[in-house]
Amino acid sequence: MTRVSVIVPAYNSEATLQPTLNSICAQTHDDLEVFVVDDGSTDQTLSIAQHFSGQDSRIQVLSKENGGVASARNTALAAATGAYVAWIDADDIWHPTKIARQLKIFDQETIKPSFVYTGYRLIAGDDRILPNFRPLTDVSGHTICRQIATNFFSNVSSVMAPLDLAQRLGGHDMRLRQWGMEGAEDFLLQLRLSLVGPVACCREALVGYRMHDVNMSLAHARASRSNLKALELIKNEAPAIPEWVFRIGRARVVGYAAHMMREGNYSSALNLVVNLIRKQPHETLIVIGMIAA
Repeated sequence: MTRVSVIVPAYNSEATLQPTLNSICAQTHDDLEVFVVDDGSTDQTLSIAQHFSGQDSRIQVLSKENGGVASARNTALAAATGAYVAWIDADDIWHPTKIARQLKIFDQETIKPSFVYTGYRLIAGDDRILPNFRPLTDVSGHTICRQIATNFFSNVSSVMAPLDLAQRLGGHDMRLRQWGMEGAEDFLLQLRLSLVGPVACCREALVGYRMHDVNMSLAHARASRSNLKALELIKNEAPAIPEWVFRIGRARVVGYAAHMMREGNYSSALNLVVNLIRKQPHETLIVIGMIAA
């Protein structure tokens, strides 16, 4: 058996943590070590995690002061000992064969992938499956340029990576939160993994990604800044990647402006559009035309 370290950051997750942990414990591949990191919750999250830990010896509960999701994930990453690491948010769920199917892909590939990801379904708070307007995209292979240009992100709850590689890269970048740009930590780690080696895709929807009612205007404004910062960091780390790839990637962030406008956040939307047109006018106008069409 191959041990897989599972990392579950949890902050005030009492409403969803139980089904998440149930889906982890039900995996057909049972050689797991599971870290639930209570990130300074003020509800019953810690009690629920401790109850599961008492029922299943594979589950370890780590408790820390609130520091954000990247900090919580990295706390567990430092303690992990498996051959691979898989992350899952405390409101998502896994299909019982998710881990087993990803391990099979790792075993089958001639060149070891830097990560394997799966498809996912959108689910409501009551577990109903919702329409997903982003079909599964297969970016298998050495596809860092394609991922940058399309702003492709698979969903962190679908990603599995070699543990030693994730640890060597430092896990999720905590500086984005420090800079007030929290949101693109998962995208940034995915790009850094892709710089190291090829990607592999499990072409099945094995994750339930839960949707919530949140203040999406603020979330989209912050996400746009976070994605642009992630692209800037990767550009500095990988100067051999052509500038035109990053111009396309930055231009595609203009899609957040459409969300902000629909939600009434016109000033942030206008600022984003103006700044993107100033820096890469041709690419941004093409993307705007595609959105309008």
